[in-house]
Amino acid sequence: MNRSMIFKMAIVTFAAWSVFIAVDFLMHAVIFAHWWKATGSYWLPPFELFKLIPYAYASFLINCIVLVWLIVRIYGDKPNLLIVIRFGAIAGIFYGFSITLANYSVFPMPNSSLFLWPLSFTIELTLVSITARWVLIAKQTLKRAMICFLIAILIIVIGIVIQNLFPDYFNNVFQKV
Repeated sequence: MNRSMIFKMAIVTFAAWSVFIAVDFLMHAVIFAHWWKATGSYWLPPFELFKLIPYAYASFLINCIVLVWLIVRIYGDKPNLLIVIRFGAIAGIFYGFSITLANYSVFPMPNSSLFLWPLSFTIELTLVSITARWVLIAKQTLKRAMICFLIAILIIVIGIVIQNLFPDYFNNVFQKV
C-alpha cells in the first residue's frame, strides 16, 4: 500500500468517523433518549457520562480505522455499494452483539440493551461503510470528506434542535408503536 493510498484512507476514516459521531449522537441523545432516561439507574450520572464520552469517540475512531482498512484490503478502493452495505451491516451485527454480551456479562445493564446496542452498532457501521465507500470512490476525496463532515455537523445541529424544541417527540412515537 503506497503513501497516497494511506493518506486517502486517513481522509476516508475522518469522514466516516465524523458521520459515526453524528449518527451516534442523533440515535442516543435524541431518538433513544427516553430509553437512557428510563434505564438511568444502570448508568453513571449524566455529567460523568459526558466527561467520559471522548473514550467512546476514540473507540469509534478505532472502529472506523479498522472498517476502512478492511474494506480497502478486501474490496479495493472502488467497492460495490451493495457489498459495502452488507459488509457494514454484518460487522455491526457481530461487533454489536459481541461487545454488548461482553459488557452485559460484567456490568449491570438492562435487558433491553441486548437489543438496542447491537441495533445501534448495526445502523452506525452500515452508515460508516456507506460513507467510506462514497468518499473512497470520489475523484476529489478531500472535497467529499468535507461534505461528510458538514453533513455530520448538520445532523448534530438537527439533533440539538429536536432535543430542545421537541424533547418528548420520539418518546411519543415509540409509545404509539
